[in-house]
Amino acid sequence: MHKIFYLTLLPLLGVANVMVPSTGSDLKITIYNNNKAFINDTREVEVQAGRHKLVYEGVPSSVITESVVPTFLGMQTNLYSQNYIYDLVSLSSMLEKSIDKEVAFYSNEKEPTLSKGILLSASPNVMIKENGTGKIYTLNAATQVIFDKVPENMITKPSLVWNMEAEKEGKLGIDLKYLTRGITWKSDYVLNLKKEVLDLTGWITVNNNSGVAYENAQITCLAGEVNAVPERRMYESKNAVYKEEAMPMMAMDEVKEESFSGYHIYKIPFRETIGNKEQKQISFIDKKEVKYHQYGKNINNYFENYGEQKLHFSNMIEFENKKENNMGISLPTGVVRMYQKDSSNETHFIGESRVQNIPEDENVTLTVGTLFDAVGEKTITKFKAKKHYRNVETIYNVRNQGKEPLELRIEESIPTYGNDITVKSSCKDNCSVKKKNAFMREFTILLKAKESYKFTSEFEVNY
Repeated sequence: MHKIFYLTLLPLLGVANVMVPSTGSDLKITIYNNNKAFINDTREVEVQAGRHKLVYEGVPSSVITESVVPTFLGMQTNLYSQNYIYDLVSLSSMLEKSIDKEVAFYSNEKEPTLSKGILLSASPNVMIKENGTGKIYTLNAATQVIFDKVPENMITKPSLVWNMEAEKEGKLGIDLKYLTRGITWKSDYVLNLKKEVLDLTGWITVNNNSGVAYENAQITCLAGEVNAVPERRMYESKNAVYKEEAMPMMAMDEVKEESFSGYHIYKIPFRETIGNKEQKQISFIDKKEVKYHQYGKNINNYFENYGEQKLHFSNMIEFENKKENNMGISLPTGVVRMYQKDSSNETHFIGESRVQNIPEDENVTLTVGTLFDAVGEKTITKFKAKKHYRNVETIYNVRNQGKEPLELRIEESIPTYGNDITVKSSCKDNCSVKKKNAFMREFTILLKAKESYKFTSEFEVNY
């Protein structure tokens, strides 16, 4: 067993820095939809018995410091404090840190000489008081200043520094868990439409703007909205160097199931490297020969006495997300981009539609665009409206002006006011009607090429 004691102490003096190597890292990433990712990294480092400053480099600049949880394995340890150091080395920051300290510098002459002095100012001009003579120089360029060392509390990469004590010499395991912002994922789909079937390809697209690269990581993407507490804005001093907090222990079990807690996860079956400021696409769905149904759809929820109105139909594609239909996979929210070949076998983009987290065995419905050959009109032929009463009759006249048969659907949403609703229609033969709920019915009309159809729909409401 090992013990970790969390104390709030000042950084220990005279303690050697021990760099935690990145080689041999076992890195796991779970990426969420809300611009957050959970990082779990395990490493090993050789330590001597006694006190150390363990430096873990490569922490993202967007890390949520309050979520950092280190666990030391393999021996008993004492953890005194944890620092997140993000004051990175740069010329301007080194100048600021060196004010009132001795530095070397080159003079402004054609043949500059190297002298030493006290740095008085870094901005807007670099000013130095030379040792011995007391002369004050204004340098032409900041690069004339020579530094003997990197100032304390500055580092080349954002890092975690643990002031800790090891009981003995040997290998110390580090299991680090934290949340970071700046990593997002989304799903994108490519649908190739054929005569009677379609092929569907799905891509997971990961964007990494967290500030670091993740090498050889096991990637899991979680579909669904994870509840998050609104974050309070933090205001920090301009000269702040690091944050130092005592961190509580947390239990974060590794997710192994594909569905849990109302979410659905997608584990990439191979390891990938995600570079900083990189977009990576990983294939996760490849379904062939999926049967689909195509139809035109019009939604009518307007029943005011304004005579005739044109009917327009959306081009819809619907298919069953079942194993029997070569599907049967939960589809996370994403955009489906649809393509189809013409008679000369050339591929064209025909439209795109967004899907919202569709579980297995639920139908997938996509809007391709406008159905060009489906036209028609609706005409209000009866309109009686008085106190607590309304009676409306509509004539629908639809036409297929194309060379292929069409299925057209008109979804009629009756106004929801009223206690007593009576509906009737003349829909028959190649027209059928389905009650979808108390206030909605759907007419389905099957039209051959160049065929038309006319029918009436009426509702009466007492309220």
